[in-house]
Amino acid sequence: MTRPSTARRPVFVAGRGAVSGFGLGVKVLCDGVFTGQTALQPRARTGHHNVATKFVGEFPAGMFSHSIAEHDLPRHTSLVATEEAFAEAGNPGRQRMGLVLATTKANMSGICGKGHGLGSPMFLARQLSSDLKLGLPPSALSAACASGVIGIATAARRIATGECDTMLVLAVDIINEFILKGFGGMGALDPERCRPFDHERRGVSLGDGAAAIVLTANERDSIGIRVAGYAGANDACHVTGPDYDGLGIGLATKRAIAHAGLHMTDIDLIHLHATGTRSNDKSEAIGLGNAWANVADKTPPAFGSKSQTGHTLGAAGCIESLLAIAGLERSCVPKNVGLETMNCDERLNLPTTVRELTRANHALKIASGFGGVQGAVVFSA
Repeated sequence: MTRPSTARRPVFVAGRGAVSGFGLGVKVLCDGVFTGQTALQPRARTGHHNVATKFVGEFPAGMFSHSIAEHDLPRHTSLVATEEAFAEAGNPGRQRMGLVLATTKANMSGICGKGHGLGSPMFLARQLSSDLKLGLPPSALSAACASGVIGIATAARRIATGECDTMLVLAVDIINEFILKGFGGMGALDPERCRPFDHERRGVSLGDGAAAIVLTANERDSIGIRVAGYAGANDACHVTGPDYDGLGIGLATKRAIAHAGLHMTDIDLIHLHATGTRSNDKSEAIGLGNAWANVADKTPPAFGSKSQTGHTLGAAGCIESLLAIAGLERSCVPKNVGLETMNCDERLNLPTTVRELTRANHALKIASGFGGVQGAVVFSA
């Protein structure tokens, strides 16, 4: 995944779609984040679960024209996001299109509800591929909270190697009882809204999310953004905890930038993983500070958005890639919402107000997951 090849074809972004706690659409998501708003609100759909947090980034009530059962939300919101992405991509042909589904839990209604879903990503991938009438066999991956980024890399590699010309990346996860109580059992939930990198941070806030990204080998169909490089790593440290020195995230970062044929100083902005837990934020800041240590005193300006969308688990990498792309399009980095007093490695450059960019050519998106998995992707304008 990380070896540059002169033979690989360029890969472009052709279409984008999203459903988030801000509502329907990529514009609603990006406008909300870049204007400093938050979708973290008092729990409503999940309010009856006894867990130690008041706030989540649920899909807004009444967002759809009719009521959707919780166990149907992964499938329904994936299709809604895809419709938006296909529209931006000019409704591409589907006969030679493949699907990569990225999710941590898929439909878990049979485990924590009254449905029949048993958390099988591949089962949901087959459903969605059939719904969309895609001609190529679907694939699915579950690499914890790095799933979305690794899904983009997986799809891009299939295009780059000439296996196909068009790929749909879908990423989705929905808050449910299992997820809330799992994070609660680890003591990883912030009782209030999460505050990544802040001195008072106490854990994550969770969120609903679905995102769709259409990738293509055809530059004429591009929105002006290229998937320039991608890489992964595994710090092999702990089942749920990160490497304290951020070795994995630093390695994935350097590999992705090298795979893009770029230098560290070419990166203009970073979208962070930024969960709000003490250990993740600390190791992420150290790992990135070390990655840039030989070329700069600080990293490029960096931001996270989980204090606004909530942590959408397997969907986070794709939703946040859309925000990284928006940073290039808008030539700015939004403020880090919830950050008042930084309590991490100060080499990590974290704006607390909107930062205008004099150069906006290359953005890095990084993600981490349980099991020590790390992913990174570079987008170029």
